[in-house]
Amino acid sequence: MFAAALLSIGPLPRSWQLALRLVGLGLVCSLSACTHPIPQRIQVIQNFDAARYAGTWYVLARIDHPAELGLIQTGVHYRSNYDGSLSMVQRGLDPASKQWSKHESLALPAGAPSQGALKTAPLGPFSSAYNVVALDADYRWALVLGASADRAWVLSRTASLPAQARASLLQQAHRAGVNIEQLLWVPQERLPSALAAL
Repeated sequence: MFAAALLSIGPLPRSWQLALRLVGLGLVCSLSACTHPIPQRIQVIQNFDAARYAGTWYVLARIDHPAELGLIQTGVHYRSNYDGSLSMVQRGLDPASKQWSKHESLALPAGAPSQGALKTAPLGPFSSAYNVVALDADYRWALVLGASADRAWVLSRTASLPAQARASLLQQAHRAGVNIEQLLWVPQERLPSALAAL
């Protein structure tokens, strides 16, 4: 019932929508003793700064799953909020239909704000894991895992990675248990104009 109410809050100002989503996520987690799954064999980063992480990223590679299946020119924009959460807008192009897909969600710290462990929720209060397991010192690229190593994303501030950075990321992904043969490298042609619309 609460989730249905959240889905019907369209006319409210954006700040109210964000506040209601935060309350809903906190309520469900407190009632159900939410736990945050961190994949085995990996450590999330310990010096995470949400404000520095904010901004636009290209999704250069991923392990495909139904929500992103077949999408190209994928990217995500994060906005840092006053409470330490991150508002997320993900976009991708379906090359068959020529239609853009857009998803909004919210990421809250799953533990200490300085850890790269977050829990994300779309419009409703049910959360999923978002683990930053590798991050460039200058926040130029990142490796993110979900609740298991079967969900993985390679993010970059640019549409391609230097060979050395790519090799380092793949090595770290392999150590974290990711089957790097399953990583799909996403075509990024014309993405800058698409990301400008996020």
